[in-house]
Amino acid sequence: MEERYKLSVEAEHSDKATILIVIGRVDGSSVGILESAVQEQINAGHKTLIFDFKDLSYISSAGLRALLIAARLTQKEDGKALFCALADHIAEIFEISGFNEILDIRATRADALGAL
Repeated sequence: MEERYKLSVEAEHSDKATILIVIGRVDGSSVGILESAVQEQINAGHKTLIFDFKDLSYISSAGLRALLIAARLTQKEDGKALFCALADHIAEIFEISGFNEILDIRATRADALGAL
């Protein structure tokens, strides 16, 4: 498997939120990595999550579904999920699917942190 097809999720913590930096491709074979990272943060009491997609190269419908579930989980915990730094081709997927209308998307990580 080529390196660019792998997925990793790195977590950084700020005083306002946990930032999940999603690197690579989110598809049917890798979506479990993203789901586990989200669940780990929520289980640790981090209920406000910012998904930084500056290094996201691809997202499938399975990945979109995982993001919707993550947003619902944070809301259930009285938190929030924000999504930022979408590349043009990722933003287009969000627009075609209508997810830009139901998820809180910000241009940059600073914008997302400022919205909290």
